Amino acid sequence: MRSKKTPGETDGIPAGREEDAEGAAAGALETVERHPQRAGAVERAEAAEPEPVEAEDPRLVQARQLAQAGELLAAIELARTVARERPDEVGPRLALGGYYERRGEHLLALEQFEAARELAADNVDVLLGMAAAQTELKRYEPAEGSLKRAQRLEPARADVHASMGTLSYKRGLYAQAELELKRALDLDPDHGVAYFYRGECLNQLGRVDEALEMLERSVVLHPHNPRAYFTMGILYDRKHLPQQAAAMYRKAHEVTAA
Repeated sequence: MRSKKTPGETDGIPAGREEDAEGAAAGALETVERHPQRAGAVERAEAAEPEPVEAEDPRLVQARQLAQAGELLAAIELARTVARERPDEVGPRLALGGYYERRGEHLLALEQFEAARELAADNVDVLLGMAAAQTELKRYEPAEGSLKRAQRLEPARADVHASMGTLSYKRGLYAQAELELKRALDLDPDHGVAYFYRGECLNQLGRVDEALEMLERSVVLHPHNPRAYFTMGILYDRKHLPQQAAAMYRKAHEVTAA
């Protein structure tokens, strides 16, 4: 999702930037937006898969291995088989929803998370999955409801605060989002998604050096996120450092193409 524009910018890119850097960077961002599953830390897809509450079916272990190898369709088919055979268990639905989410099939993901909620209404992993899918579908109020319930259940859980911060960012509530993401990082200093979105928020708030610090940390944890490099290019442009900016735009393009 594109962030809001500010005066003198085009899609968040400072006016007057060199044309070659502009073309590479804009192309990288467009590709990322069309294929969110490739964006590394940008999407929940890169988060660690939660442990199911039941004894895990060995086929779900195999499905997870397939997904890690990039064979998502095979993982989905295997998880669907387990879900059909074990309809009263949360684990298969949770896994299947996660795989659909990784493919950007948010409606199918939401169906699985809703089915899992019928089985375990207070499962925080289920609520987080629902909120992620609802956020991508721009169903912001239901997503907020899911996350508020999760916060009541586990107020000290970092990924709950990170998800709330991500939701607030996508609603354009940058100051509120930044506070939630800071809380997530206080609870988990290695939360790559929180570093990325906090950097994006700080960029929107005009806190350039802090934003760079967050994004530099995010690419250490998740080096395959083109949008992080792209935003760093914007920030270096704002600091009037064109060589560093151009290097970041090139890196965004390289990671997107990989």
